[in-house]
Amino acid sequence: MSALVEHRAGSGSGDPGDPEGPGEPAASDMTVEEQVEGEPTADEEPAADDEERAAVVQDGPGPSPAELRVDFGAHLEANYQRLVGQLYAITLDSGEAHDVVQDAYSRAWREWSEIGSSADSTAWIRRVAVRSTMRSWRSVLSRIGIGRPRPPAGEAVDPRTAALLAALSRLDAAERRSVVLFHMVGMPLHEIAALEHVSPGTVQARVSRARNVVTEGLADVLPAVLGGYEEDYR
Repeated sequence: MSALVEHRAGSGSGDPGDPEGPGEPAASDMTVEEQVEGEPTADEEPAADDEERAAVVQDGPGPSPAELRVDFGAHLEANYQRLVGQLYAITLDSGEAHDVVQDAYSRAWREWSEIGSSADSTAWIRRVAVRSTMRSWRSVLSRIGIGRPRPPAGEAVDPRTAALLAALSRLDAAERRSVVLFHMVGMPLHEIAALEHVSPGTVQARVSRARNVVTEGLADVLPAVLGGYEEDYR
């Protein structure tokens, strides 16, 4: 059909002055090979626009704003307290733990259509929260030896938790992050190293030292933790 249209548009007197030039030969004058030349075969790749349309049909429309809000709210409800607990063990400051987790969720909401569908959206939020503690003014003071965290006071905690918090307070911020992320969160050493911008060996050394300090701290109050079996450990 295209050959016929071009023939009609280009045919006429065949005057050399015609800007269109001499017309194309009629389809009836063309051989079978010439007629099928240039036509796509079954083995040829589809055009780019066809591929894009196929991709759109395959992927389908994204979630609606209402669906995103529901999914975000469900994630917040399921993971918020656990993340705050992990950040509390790192910062030893309940207020800061809540602040950094809330800020991380605020940032995640801006791109929740992408973050919410990622392999581990909770890990993304945790990394943002932990990085916030590394940039906070409290972290700066800690690095220069001012304002070293103290065990939280005035809170009703069991003896084991109080001993654990006291032991964590004897670590520097980097050691505390490493041991909490490795033992409490279960993050691999190489991921902690990437977060801290140090080598895995450095993280391993921090975890080893922190583990010794924490173990010693728990051993100091082991009789109180064991209660009635106190005499067996004297």
